Amino acid sequence: MPKPVVIPIRPLTSWSFSRYSDYRQCPAKFKYKHLMKLPEPKSPALERGAAIHTMAEQFIKGTLLKLPKELASFDDEFKALKKHYKKTPERMVVEDNWAFTRQWVQTEWNDWDRCWVRIKLDCAHRIDDAAILTVRDWKTGKLREESYLEYLEQLELYALAALLLYPEVQEVRPELDYLDLGVVYPQEPLVFTRADLPRLKKTWEDRVAPMFKDQRFAPRPNDKCHFCAFSRAKGGPCQY
Repeated sequence: MPKPVVIPIRPLTSWSFSRYSDYRQCPAKFKYKHLMKLPEPKSPALERGAAIHTMAEQFIKGTLLKLPKELASFDDEFKALKKHYKKTPERMVVEDNWAFTRQWVQTEWNDWDRCWVRIKLDCAHRIDDAAILTVRDWKTGKLREESYLEYLEQLELYALAALLLYPEVQEVRPELDYLDLGVVYPQEPLVFTRADLPRLKKTWEDRVAPMFKDQRFAPRPNDKCHFCAFSRAKGGPCQY
């Protein structure tokens, strides 16, 4: 009888917001997905989201001339971004990868030895005031009231990274743009200043500490188990 295949569990050396979200939902899911690298079926929703992100980047940078219908709910905003990118590209960043060491020092995304956190950016710009940076994250799908805490955490991480990368910026205003709905979250600007920097660092260090200390990655049964690719119902390795 052949021996069962043993899939090694890789040590955790870095995190991202999506990794943190997976861990908070279920440590076992985090283990299967990120440490054991077990495959997941392709998600049509994720593929659609990636395609729309590409459209947004291409339109702003001018390689896509006509605004796609998928972006039409933010028609004025995308046209303004395209105009300002053409005029002052040095004051905008579109589809970038931000990375930091454990000491919150900027590093390269592929710095496999020192990179501690990776943050994917959709758009950051200074249009009207050089001291105010707006960070936009394009979202597809629904805006869910039960996820408001998660949304706030993501906005805080964007603010932290932006304050670290742009020392000349005095205010960061992150937002989530729901392209299918034509809705901005939050409705009122969420403002972070340099005074928030120490608090944001400490907050995120505390949030991810359990993930790095965990040795068991035990399952955390919840209402999303039914949809999990690693669940027993879907033939996965999890007991739930």
